Amino acid sequence: MTDSTQTNVRFGWYIPTHGDLTNFADPDEFIPASMEMFDRVALAAEAAGFEYALVPVTPTCWEAWISTAMMSARTTKLKMLVAARPGYILPTQMARMIAAFDQLSHGRVYINLIAGGNPRDLAGDGITFSHDERYEVMDESVQLMKTLWTSNERIDWNGKHFQLNGAIAHPKPLQQPYPRFYIGGESDAARDVGAKHADCYLFWGDTPERTELKVADIRRRAHRFGRQSINFGMRMQVCVRETENDAWDAAHHLIDGTTDRQREVRKTWRGDSQADSRMWQLTQESRDNDYRIAPHLWSGLSTVRGGAGLMIVGNPQQVADTLQQFIDIGCTEFCLSGYPHDEEATLFGNLVMPLVHERNTLTTDAAPALALAD
Repeated sequence: MTDSTQTNVRFGWYIPTHGDLTNFADPDEFIPASMEMFDRVALAAEAAGFEYALVPVTPTCWEAWISTAMMSARTTKLKMLVAARPGYILPTQMARMIAAFDQLSHGRVYINLIAGGNPRDLAGDGITFSHDERYEVMDESVQLMKTLWTSNERIDWNGKHFQLNGAIAHPKPLQQPYPRFYIGGESDAARDVGAKHADCYLFWGDTPERTELKVADIRRRAHRFGRQSINFGMRMQVCVRETENDAWDAAHHLIDGTTDRQREVRKTWRGDSQADSRMWQLTQESRDNDYRIAPHLWSGLSTVRGGAGLMIVGNPQQVADTLQQFIDIGCTEFCLSGYPHDEEATLFGNLVMPLVHERNTLTTDAAPALALAD
C-alpha cells in the first residue's frame, strides 16, 4: 500500500472589515462591519478548512491589527495575514508587534507587504513617498525586521531611510526564523521586493496565460537574488453554486442596479497602482460585453470595486477545474473571497476544496516528479 500526501495547496479567505454585502447597489443588502460579523466570517472560514485570513487596510476598513488580534482570540487554527506598510509604523515597532502576535497566537500570523494605495488615501495618512520610494522603504524595513528577529544582540543600522543605534526586538517570533511574507503587485519595484523577500508572490486574478508569464518573471528575479524557490498564489473572488446557472445568477446579482456614476468613480480610483489598472483593463477585454474573459473568469466586479476583483464563477467542478489551470502553471496558494463572505466560505469549503485536494494528492512514488515540476 502506497502512502499519499497532498501537494502544498494553501487556501486563504478574506474578512471584509469595511462591511459585507450581497449587492453593490442596494443599501438594504449591506452588512455593516462589526465584531459579530467578523467572528461569523472568521469561524466560517476556519470550519471550511481555510488556513489563513486576509484583512484589508483602506481608511474605510476597521484597523487591521486590532481587528485581527480580536479574531485570533476567537479562533483556534486560522492564521491572520496582516499588512506591514512602509512608512506607517517604524520597523522596530513592527517587528515587536508581529513577534508578540506570533507568540500570543501560537504561531498564527503571516505578513502581507503592502506599499501601494490610492494617492488620496496616502495623502490623508501623511505618506509622501513616491511609488518607488515606498518599495525602497519596504525593502529596508523587511531587512531590518529580519535582522532584529534573528539577532540576540543590539544592532546598529545605517540605511537610506532608517538609522538605528542599539536596536533590539523582544520577543522573538515563535515561527522560525520568522513568519511567512506575502506580497502582490505588477510594477518592477513590487516584483523586485517580492522576489527578494516574499515566501509567496500573490498575483491578483488574471488569465492563466498571462499569469504564467508573471511566474516566470518573478522566478528569474528571485534567482538573481540568490533564491532557489518562491511560492506563487492568486488573489481572486469566487462564486460557486450547485449549478452553473445559479452561480452566474448570483454573480450578476452583485452588480445589478449599479450606476454609471459608480463605474466612473471606480474608473478614477486606481491612482498609481498598476495592479488595479490591470483589473480595470480586464473589464474592457471581456467577450460580448458580459465581462467574461474566459469561460469561468468574470471581471464584472471590477467595474464597481477596486482591488482584486476577478471572479471564478461556476459549479463545483468548473471552479475546481479553473483553479487547476493556475495550479498547473505553478500557483499553489489561493486567497479567495465571495459574497456574503461567511456563506461563500462554507460553500467553497464543502463543494470545491475537496475536489482540489483530491486531484492534487500524490502517492510517494510521484513525489520526485512534483519536485521537478516545481
